[in-house]
Amino acid sequence: MMLLSAWLMLSTLLYSLQLSTGSFPKPLTGEEERYYVELAHQGDLDARNILIERNLRLVAHIMNKG
Repeated sequence: MMLLSAWLMLSTLLYSLQLSTGSFPKPLTGEEERYYVELAHQGDLDARNILIERNLRLVAHIMNKG
């Protein structure tokens, strides 16, 4: 049940993002990703959210394969 809830939440987020911007945010560069991963490991929630938002294209691709 929890997996279904997470899938519905991600689907809604992806759909609303595509409607509001017309596309996904640009992926992070390798350097940017390393920077935000380090901050996220230190507990920075903003960095964690940036990593999630900037990887939505990958999430959408994986969801469409299923």
